[in-house]
Amino acid sequence: MKKLLLFFACLVFASSASAWGILQSLVSHNGNPYIYKNSFLYYVLTTQNPKVRVCVSTEGTSTDPVRQKITRDYFVRSTQEALDTWLAFIRTQLGEAQPVQTAPTKGKKKAKKQQPVAPASEFARKAEFADILAALPRRIELQVINPNGEDCDKAMKGKYDLRIKSLGNFQYGSIKQQYFKHRGTAGGIKGVYDKDKTIWKLSLPGNDDYSANEVASREAEKNNRIFAGGYVMDYSMKGVTLHELGHFFGLADLYADKQNMDKVHSLLRVEPHEMVFKGVSSIMGNDKDILTCDDLEGFINAVDFIWGMEGKNSPRVQNGWKSLCGKPYTYLQGIPAKDSADLAKVQAYLKSWKQNAGAAGQLVQIAQDWNAYLGKVEQARDARCESLQSKRGVGVSLDNQGLALSAECQYLTQKADKISEIIKQQIEPVQVANSKGNASSQQIAKLVQDLNQYKGQYAPGSEILDAKGILTAKPMDSDFSSVTYPCLVCGKPVGKENGYLCQDVKVNGRIRPYHIHMACEEQAQANWSKLGKTYQHNATKRAVPTWAQLTQPQGNHNPLLAQLGTEFTPARKTAPVALASPVATKGSTATPRKTTPAATPVKPAGATAKKTTPAAVSQKPVSDGQKTAPVKQVLTAANVPAKPVQTVATTAPKAKCVVCKQEMADGSFYTDSVGRTVHKHSLCAYRFFKRFHKTDEDSLTRYSDYYFFSMPNDVVQAKADMRKLDLTFADIRRYRAQEEASADEFKKSLEAEKAAKAQAQAKAEKCRLVVQVTPADVQTYEKENKAVLARIAQKEAGGRPLSKKEAAVKRYYKQLKDNLALTEACKG
Repeated sequence: MKKLLLFFACLVFASSASAWGILQSLVSHNGNPYIYKNSFLYYVLTTQNPKVRVCVSTEGTSTDPVRQKITRDYFVRSTQEALDTWLAFIRTQLGEAQPVQTAPTKGKKKAKKQQPVAPASEFARKAEFADILAALPRRIELQVINPNGEDCDKAMKGKYDLRIKSLGNFQYGSIKQQYFKHRGTAGGIKGVYDKDKTIWKLSLPGNDDYSANEVASREAEKNNRIFAGGYVMDYSMKGVTLHELGHFFGLADLYADKQNMDKVHSLLRVEPHEMVFKGVSSIMGNDKDILTCDDLEGFINAVDFIWGMEGKNSPRVQNGWKSLCGKPYTYLQGIPAKDSADLAKVQAYLKSWKQNAGAAGQLVQIAQDWNAYLGKVEQARDARCESLQSKRGVGVSLDNQGLALSAECQYLTQKADKISEIIKQQIEPVQVANSKGNASSQQIAKLVQDLNQYKGQYAPGSEILDAKGILTAKPMDSDFSSVTYPCLVCGKPVGKENGYLCQDVKVNGRIRPYHIHMACEEQAQANWSKLGKTYQHNATKRAVPTWAQLTQPQGNHNPLLAQLGTEFTPARKTAPVALASPVATKGSTATPRKTTPAATPVKPAGATAKKTTPAAVSQKPVSDGQKTAPVKQVLTAANVPAKPVQTVATTAPKAKCVVCKQEMADGSFYTDSVGRTVHKHSLCAYRFFKRFHKTDEDSLTRYSDYYFFSMPNDVVQAKADMRKLDLTFADIRRYRAQEEASADEFKKSLEAEKAAKAQAQAKAEKCRLVVQVTPADVQTYEKENKAVLARIAQKEAGGRPLSKKEAAVKRYYKQLKDNLALTEACKG
């Protein structure tokens, strides 16, 4: 019985003495079978003389700059040595030189347990792996881009390929050291283990004992002293880096509690779980710091998987190869097979896998292309909307160039929203199904067919400003409103771009709204008498120009349209777009002009008619609220201007705040596009801001909200005006509270004044018919009726009734005293 148990124990040990497996995330990730193209291994196999830019950081270790430098150098040196060890080991074992033998061990018993690094018959199969030796570089050079410890997340962001960071301080005996078994992490596939899809990541254990020991050693050497110190580590940095770089070369963990291995591209396909994850000699599953035959086989299988996906036709990749480590298996493109029948199953599986991978890869490419195109559209949208914002001003209309920019901003915003909707509603559901293995090739083909309808405008490959949509795009309503109203002051059209609606004025007990140009608002109060009488607040629709009309110069050739590959030819000749009438200048009291039929001008004596050519007059449209565009004249001998008259420069008056009317020092105010100045970062700035934007809590919440796709125009304008006036949300809330408190105080004072006025009116009414009585009159009456008054007092005290004469005396006496009090109260 004991012999039988010993036999089974030896059998299990022999079977589980070696194992390997490929990372599941290298084979497929979220349904993407081509994720391997983002791997470090693929980069190494496809790049001649690879040089990797490295950024190193030392999180969680000593903050001493000298010790941080030591730790960074320690990380890079250990990683470079591990890379050199891997490459030298693979080349040696594949027959480039004599195989590295296992280091001799003391004791016969230990020598029996030692796993050989590679079989002795290695050289006989050198030609079988010649393609790997030809593709594998002799060295992968690490180039540190932050030798002085520059921040990898800020200053160096986007400038490196590999990020090496610290997991913290792993001193000997520390709690972290005792309970943190895995002392490194590796992200050898971009975008899988880190949000940043442009870098690989390697995390290593820091050790403050090591850096402190190095500092002490250097100090002793500097002072010519003998250094007898040292430090202790209960882990091998060499073993840690060799293990983590094994992940970079596509190998999975062989720890029983950490399984990231693909179940097909590993020995899990042919061996029980317990045999794969126990008793292994690989660097991927033990605490040693040497590479073994298992690591070699795993590496070759990872390479064959990638080359199989890439369609390499070497005999080994197409037909398979026998195990180098004595395993009874044939490996084909990273999959083990037990015999010829099983190998046929593997070949059928690979054929089906690649067919499905083609459809899945097509889906991945579709998603990548659409998301990349969305990114380009959003970038163009942000650039144009930002340029548009810089052209906007409070109460000033945009010119044609600005309106065209507004049309582009609005169109690109709508286009980005549409593309996002297509991705979310059509592409993402198929991606989710594909990640679960439920997406068929027919479903993906149908998706491709459905997406064809968006070609030329929304699909990748379309121009950002495509002719199909941009030609008919119109400016935002806030930049050129489709409805105008007459201005209360000047009577000319008011749009959202150069005026506003006022609903704060009450006339004859009724709120009467009116529109007004911002340039005319100072004269608003003087014109309130028109409300409800001569002022008619009627809306008038107007045609909003398209982008094509706004960018159409003289003739039919438009350079911008030519860039789109489309020539815009109008169906009929159109006059330049007249956007609006010019606004009356400040201080004017112009009234709407009556339109009359055009009369033929009378030529003065001696004058000759002069024909106006298209070159003589600029046909640039005039926007609402702007001065009339200047007329360009062709200089001839008849109209050469006279020499300019020299004028004496006068000192410009100091700017006055439009709110408080006080003069200001230079630099302490903001001047808007119509010349109004206001104190910045002050109550004046708040009151000026309040003229054009709401400041209640709901509105402030809208202004401060995050908008993923497009920000509403009123929010964009409010934020821009806040920046110009140097106001924050806290400032607005503070000034609003001050004004509310002042308003409450003012209301209370009005109520008190009203009560005092009512009291004064009551008093005046009371004193209007007062009978003047003096104290002498009362004294005289008391003296004359002394006896009667005394008798009245006695009867009232005894409860006896008064006679008619006594009652009359008493009543008259009381009235006399009341009139005396009223006389005293009404004095003055």
